[in-house]
Amino acid sequence: MADVKMHDDEVDLSPADVRRLVAAQFPAWARLPVERVPSDGTVNTMFRLGDDKVVRLPIIVTGSADVEHESDILARLQAALTAEVPRLLGRGAPDAGYPFAWSVLEWLPGRIPDPEALVDELALADGLADFLLELRAAPVDGAPAAYRGGGLDQLRGLDEPVRGCLAQVADLVDATRLTEIWADALAGQPSTDPPAWLHSDLLPSNVLVDETGRLTGVLDWPTAGVGDTSGDLLAAWNILGPGGRDRLRARLAIDDGAWSRGRGWALAQATIALPYYRDTNPGMRRMALRALTQLTLDTWA
Repeated sequence: MADVKMHDDEVDLSPADVRRLVAAQFPAWARLPVERVPSDGTVNTMFRLGDDKVVRLPIIVTGSADVEHESDILARLQAALTAEVPRLLGRGAPDAGYPFAWSVLEWLPGRIPDPEALVDELALADGLADFLLELRAAPVDGAPAAYRGGGLDQLRGLDEPVRGCLAQVADLVDATRLTEIWADALAGQPSTDPPAWLHSDLLPSNVLVDETGRLTGVLDWPTAGVGDTSGDLLAAWNILGPGGRDRLRARLAIDDGAWSRGRGWALAQATIALPYYRDTNPGMRRMALRALTQLTLDTWA
């Protein structure tokens, strides 16, 4: 964890804390080694447990409710997806030394892709398209609403914070061009498609690839749910370049309205994250700047 905390109410955890929690609640795993996993995460911290498990612990109170939500979603969607998603192996409870619910998940092989050095961008775009098509085909009965599933109405509700955050980072980005892109997104048309499943947080840190650069797994599911699937186009600007974006858009047959809303979601996520994390989370700063730069490269009008 960074020396400078990301959040005022952030809980600090050490490997010793994790060993204590595991020993008390999952004694069969008490002798397994515990090692912190480097991460750009903002809500949870991760510790590898042995060779095939990972302990996921919220560091702020809002992450505690995500534990049950994520495990329910994983159980519901796992059979519908070819890409691997982590299996829940155990749910941990708060105790006197740690205040939140936590989980033990299956450790998935693979690595986080570097958007600036993709091994095979088109293959990754195809893998993301296959994943999203499978996800969208999953049954939606009784599913929760996705975090970024509210479509154009939800985007329009972010107008004030997005414009305010753009003003705060005008020294880092082309705020004038991004404001134009944002206005274009808000002036678009709402979706007429039926609601479908979306992951809702397809950032590089939540994607796994193999040594050939092909998609193998997708992590971090608390924001998943049902809604306007344009909220899953974050990957187009956060992970892919222009060629990969073209492939993804073609494979998903995305119309102009959905693509415009997708630009809006990518811009809103990166713009709101950038001033908050610019001095505390170098990985989030890097991801946000990359997405905002890619947005300005596109011909969007």
